[in-house]
Amino acid sequence: SGESGAGKTESTKLLLQHIMNLCKGNSQLEQRILQVNPLLEAFGNAQTVMNDNSSRFGKYIQLRFQNNTVQGAKLSEYLLEKSRVVQQDTGERNFHIFYYMFAGLSSEQKEIYGLLDPSLYRYISGEFGTQEVAEHWKHKYQEVCNALDMVGFQEQEQVDMQAILAGVLSLGNVTFEPEESYGSVKVSEASRGWLKAAAVKVDVLSRLLCSVPCSPVSPSVSCSCSLCADARDSIAKVAYGRVFGWIVCKINELLAENVDPEVELREIGILDIFGFENFAVNRFEQLCINLANEQLQHFFNHHIFQLEQAAYKEEGLPWETITFNNNERILNLLLAKPFGVLSLLDEQSAFPQATDKTFVDKLNSSFKGNLHFQPARGGVLGFSIVHYAGKVQYAARGFLEKNRDTLPANVRGLFISSVTPLLIPLHIHHEPRPTLARVKCGREVSLLWLDGLLIFLCPCQHSLMVLMERMYSANPHFVRCIKPNSQKEPGVLDNQVVLLQLRYNGLLETIRIRRDGFSWRPSFEEFAER
Repeated sequence: SGESGAGKTESTKLLLQHIMNLCKGNSQLEQRILQVNPLLEAFGNAQTVMNDNSSRFGKYIQLRFQNNTVQGAKLSEYLLEKSRVVQQDTGERNFHIFYYMFAGLSSEQKEIYGLLDPSLYRYISGEFGTQEVAEHWKHKYQEVCNALDMVGFQEQEQVDMQAILAGVLSLGNVTFEPEESYGSVKVSEASRGWLKAAAVKVDVLSRLLCSVPCSPVSPSVSCSCSLCADARDSIAKVAYGRVFGWIVCKINELLAENVDPEVELREIGILDIFGFENFAVNRFEQLCINLANEQLQHFFNHHIFQLEQAAYKEEGLPWETITFNNNERILNLLLAKPFGVLSLLDEQSAFPQATDKTFVDKLNSSFKGNLHFQPARGGVLGFSIVHYAGKVQYAARGFLEKNRDTLPANVRGLFISSVTPLLIPLHIHHEPRPTLARVKCGREVSLLWLDGLLIFLCPCQHSLMVLMERMYSANPHFVRCIKPNSQKEPGVLDNQVVLLQLRYNGLLETIRIRRDGFSWRPSFEEFAER
């Protein structure tokens, strides 16, 4: 764990190499595990203002052992930041793969995929920079192609994948305008060419985009241009998310252990998850990321301070209790039912008439006087949470829409009838049934039909709870990554930046408990044998 840009992903790679080397493992498997990294980083990482290669998803790598030898591995991914596909803030970029494609594809290949100059695409932000940067991206594109071959993607599958990515970019340039007849909307004449580049069945996609109901209460009413744009962006996010999920599935097929299923395997899991974030503008995604970090901090406190000190007292050791910065109140603010921030967000998401403003009004009235909640000032639509790592102001615009993760129901038919074979199994495989489904962590996740709209409530909480359930069932070791400076500069150690992290992570108290306590506690058998 650690802040964004502290070196978690790089440390994870080194830790994997170290473990594989220590157990003199399967060298072919080791190579495969290390070689899938370029693929995951190309599709799951992006440039942010805090980090040029920021992980925009969480990954949990399970190494499976038999007789102290690695027999296989499994990768689980959490909370891919799909919204990045359709929107990036100033100084940020889309996922790396889009830039690698523009730099690595030949002119003939770009023509096949209908790709034009990158500056024309609404979903692509950031200057393409120097020739040196372009050469670097070209090299990275080749790495991705090699990794796709190694993982076992057929040539046609790779073509389909890149066709989807190119289609996503073209779809982003489709705009809408009112029809002359009152109330209806059509694809603008200026963007018909982009629509054609995005889909083979142009009329089907055009009809679908322009027939999203304005309100679940009255599905016959044509939607506004804004809702059509939301539907367009939803399709782009779903398509990209499915491609990423498919890559992870293929990687797991490649890394799966080939042993007797009756044999019990031991396991080491490594969690590499996005770090705490505080940008100039913080949105729903930052709240999910910071909630994950709050939960991991609480998990750390639970193991390092609560369990350890309880063990000393139980054994009658003379011990002066070490106090620590307990973040339970912040987690209660965010997760309590029925009046936590996320419960209120779910409640508002279920009301068709609710808006981001009604959500913020509800927060302001519910948490008046709470030390960890601050209303926004000066008429700003937002609120602040005082996290364990500091105060973060969140812009509330888009919270309800992102929490609903809304997808027009007729998009399902669009995917199933797709002429790109890849999208058909992807959609059928991933589509949840429209019922109330209770996940194994006991959390009820609402999947419901509201007059033609499939609503997914609280995917963020579901994903996090499954992850934390895994963490609590394991015997954890913590690797704290400390960011040396805020300028992304090598060889520069900013004392104040480092000290701030040591303080809010509870590492000064951890040093005390390690110095005064008993950090290594062997069993009596281990001691006697020694």
